[in-house]
Amino acid sequence: MLIHSAIESLRQRLKQSASSIDFGEGWFGQPQLVERAAQASEKLFQGYAKAKPSAEDAYAAVLAFARGQQVSELQRHMIASAITVPLRELAHSRLLGLPRFAQLIASYQSQANKGNLWQLTWYGLMGSYFAFDPVGAKAEDLAGWDQLRDLLNQTWPLIDRQAGDALCPDWLSLMREERQLLGPRPADKYGRDWLDGKTEATEKLRVDLDIPPASWFWHELVAGAVRASTAASDEVFISAIPKLLDLIAERPVCRDDALEAILGRYHLSRGAPVHEGLRDYVVQKEVWRNPKLRDAGYATAWNRVPDEVWLMVLGWVNERNLRDFFDILAARNKADEGRLEFWSKYMKQITWTRLIFSRDTMALARQKPEVRALIAREEGAYATLTVNKDVDAFMMRIGRFIIVEFSKKPNACYIYDVDDMKFDRNSRQYTGGTDDLKYGYYDSDAASIRHLPHWQINGAKTLARLGILPDASIKDTLKGPAQDMRRAAPTPLRRDEVATTRVTTTVAGSWPSPGLTQAPAISATAVPSALALTSDDRESVSATWSMAPRGAKFRMAGLQYMVGQFKEARIIDGRKADGSGRVWVANPQRGRDLDHWLESNGFDWSERSSMWFFPE
Repeated sequence: MLIHSAIESLRQRLKQSASSIDFGEGWFGQPQLVERAAQASEKLFQGYAKAKPSAEDAYAAVLAFARGQQVSELQRHMIASAITVPLRELAHSRLLGLPRFAQLIASYQSQANKGNLWQLTWYGLMGSYFAFDPVGAKAEDLAGWDQLRDLLNQTWPLIDRQAGDALCPDWLSLMREERQLLGPRPADKYGRDWLDGKTEATEKLRVDLDIPPASWFWHELVAGAVRASTAASDEVFISAIPKLLDLIAERPVCRDDALEAILGRYHLSRGAPVHEGLRDYVVQKEVWRNPKLRDAGYATAWNRVPDEVWLMVLGWVNERNLRDFFDILAARNKADEGRLEFWSKYMKQITWTRLIFSRDTMALARQKPEVRALIAREEGAYATLTVNKDVDAFMMRIGRFIIVEFSKKPNACYIYDVDDMKFDRNSRQYTGGTDDLKYGYYDSDAASIRHLPHWQINGAKTLARLGILPDASIKDTLKGPAQDMRRAAPTPLRRDEVATTRVTTTVAGSWPSPGLTQAPAISATAVPSALALTSDDRESVSATWSMAPRGAKFRMAGLQYMVGQFKEARIIDGRKADGSGRVWVANPQRGRDLDHWLESNGFDWSERSSMWFFPE
């Protein structure tokens, strides 16, 4: 009875299929009618070749298997198309992340080896492969997805041979041409064209392989576009940056890998001028945050790039802070008087900046979008004034001096030696009076610049007496920000030693995307050498001093920079050529930010010595 019922069901379906074919009107046997019928038949065949079980049946089969129940061969076929579906009853776990998934994979492999794996089952497995959404995926899900890709790679030759040269589904013909889709860099082939708006090839993939919008494939397409762009000439690469940033924002799984490659490549471009779009995107709170927060442990993504790349962006941020202070804050009180132009002459020597907002400015943020945006950009880095409610302040470091400017006349500009300052430049709050930022008003040891008529001439003389000259006067030796950090820095690459950089995969969701590789610069340009050692430096600085301790996550330049921000803190490098000894940090004032940074970067506290040390 059951057999008769199945045969009758099949007969009815064949009848419906035949009746759905449009033979058209006219005498039977006419060529155009035969061709039309053939096309309709092929369309019908392609539809059956991509047939999937109902979502409800597939879900039920997956849930049963996940719960340890025995499943039939038909249910195992259904499971193939729903491997990546979250299971509500199991806390939204996915089958490919559960322990039993390995058993399922082994059964499919066994069937394929015996020649019993259905073509439609393989198509279902491929559908699950492309349906995987890496956003928020667990490590177990990612491992399972790798197993699924390995299975498809191993069984594809069997499925391909089984199909032969006869009429085959569109998806199978496409896979014969696009085997890289199962490889480590599945989307590189389309990256450049997709970036240029040529989407015909990817659209064909989307339709024939039924790739959903949330698939990992689109994130990989972004990575492929980044790889293609970073391998191009300076002109082509830089022109592609706005589009790349839009794509990364839309598909953020490979964001950190992509940004590391883009920033590194841009650093190698000729001159590497300020790129406002790249700067504004990467410093967002939701992205990498302000680079000034790196060594405080609040923006650790900046540890992904070399110090010279970090310093490049830090210089961009410092320059914008200076311009914002005078264009937005000081301009409100008509107090610029050429100060932006004056300090711009020393821009390349500014290694650190900090904005200090008054209560009026914080309140004004509710009304003025530009003020609100400025405060948002400096979140985590700015300070506030508690007494002077309508005066903002700006701190910057040039060499060994901290310079404090104010947004309103008649306040003078004060210049303090960083080693003798009487206030903590990392404090969250200041009064803004003579007890902190303006103590130089009564201190004869502090230099000042008073904004009287022709103040620029006297200001330049005051700075020159302190050894601070305009950038143009020292252009042969000054290559970028952080000149005062040079003694702690590694030797830069020579022109002929521009290396490729492997990007590690530590992105949101831990997506196992293949590494994005920085291509060597196409233009014959030297690597910017803000951290270069001079020949005299190389004689006086040991090789061990330029290297971080074994196992350290920080770089010595970063450690030097962080320690240099705290009064009386210093590095004691006790390492010797034979490998003995340790790196110590003395922090007599026990500044909380420095202690936190040291501890978070692996340093231990020695009660006996009352110092921090890095255990090797």
